[in-house]
Amino acid sequence: MDHFLTIWSVITYIEERLSSDLDPSDLARSTGLSLAYLRELFAKTTGGTLARYILSRRIANAAYELLHTQRSALEIAYTYGFQNPDTFTRAFRRDTGMTPHHFRSVRPQMARMKLSAGVYGISFVGAEIKRKRMVNMEQKMKETVLYGVPKVHYGAYHGCTPYPICLKACMNYMGNDVPYHTVMVLSAAAFRLTWNTAEWDGGNVDICYAFDDPMRSYSTGIKALGRKCEMIWRAPEATKAEFMGFLKKRIDRGNPCVALGIIGPPEACVVTGYREKGDVLLGWNVFQDNPEFGGNTRLDDSGYFISDDWWENPSTIALISIEESTGAQTELRQILETAAEVLTGRQYGNHAKGINAYEAWRKAIADDSQFSQGTILPLLAERLMCQGDAMDCLADGRSSAARYFRFIADSHPEQKALSALAECFEKVAKQVYAMIDLLGGWQRGEPQMLRLNDPEVRRSICARIDAAKEADSRALDAMFALIPRV
Repeated sequence: MDHFLTIWSVITYIEERLSSDLDPSDLARSTGLSLAYLRELFAKTTGGTLARYILSRRIANAAYELLHTQRSALEIAYTYGFQNPDTFTRAFRRDTGMTPHHFRSVRPQMARMKLSAGVYGISFVGAEIKRKRMVNMEQKMKETVLYGVPKVHYGAYHGCTPYPICLKACMNYMGNDVPYHTVMVLSAAAFRLTWNTAEWDGGNVDICYAFDDPMRSYSTGIKALGRKCEMIWRAPEATKAEFMGFLKKRIDRGNPCVALGIIGPPEACVVTGYREKGDVLLGWNVFQDNPEFGGNTRLDDSGYFISDDWWENPSTIALISIEESTGAQTELRQILETAAEVLTGRQYGNHAKGINAYEAWRKAIADDSQFSQGTILPLLAERLMCQGDAMDCLADGRSSAARYFRFIADSHPEQKALSALAECFEKVAKQVYAMIDLLGGWQRGEPQMLRLNDPEVRRSICARIDAAKEADSRALDAMFALIPRV
């Protein structure tokens, strides 16, 4: 057997088990070699010991978590097999030259690195794995997997908007240390609100409705973050081969892709790899743990989903790539212009957007004919879902906008007007939290359905919708006043 394939399988095995018990004896058995011979072969091929390699990979992934999660250093140490915090600190200092606390405070750059043909993992920028005789087998490989891409799920980064969550995970993996609230603002997701005036629509606040052109809803954030963006959409004549070719080209360069669909509805997810030349995809999807969508989905040891029927899912409708850096800087004026465009009231087909969405939302909630003592639970669940999605949209979006503009105002005292803008968005979020209290919490269960069915509760919710609309209208006026001055 080619020694390259043995080392490749070892590297893959290790990457999939960095946060679990990793017994070198089990690793040796998986290769069909003795542990002694495997250690000798690994050292001759890579120029470093197997034990040191495993330790360095654990430290690299622990360092990445220090930068991009709120977990304590102790929790992270335990995750990567360090039972003693002193041992973790010594190992971490040896690889990075810093203590975990110092590393987290100075935030050095980290990004993905090729570990072997078809295998990428997170590492320190500029780092390289020592190799002596590893053969380039790129043309022989039928798979490429990017290990270490952060999991995307509802609640990641304290957010609940899948596309910005996916975009942040990809950008961080590719070396852009960008906060979630910044991604929300630059993608314009922070300013969206949509309501379908023709029906109770579970897709009301999908990010695809932020702009009237759905493609802009996905490309704006990537371009504002200084990256090129390419997309392929599932037109009637599109083929699986075209989608596979698009994916393989990007994944082979170490770039994860954002997809719409793959598992469940056409919501954003991250594709982190492929096998069988693209017939099988791996990645993270916010629905992969939901039995109604991911019941037949297999999981890789890394936690990634494994999907071999992704093309058969009619909700797989697009692939979005994040390309090389353009070096472009987004100016504050452009950010405000984009935000004002999304927040401006308008009607597009059946969708009331921006400020206009408030009146449509209020009208639906105030319509007593849609709520009665005998309304069955599935219909109440539908109405609660729409109400809840609108609340989530505003809580996540306006809180992110407030945080972003508050930071800019604090960093640039001459931009005092941005503090007033942040206050407007904070007031919108405050009204949402009041609605949540009226419904009895964030949950979407029967108690919340029954409270929404209560006319008094709905009247109080309508008053909160009116107050949120007023605050957002003031924010829009403030942005139009700011644009000529920045």
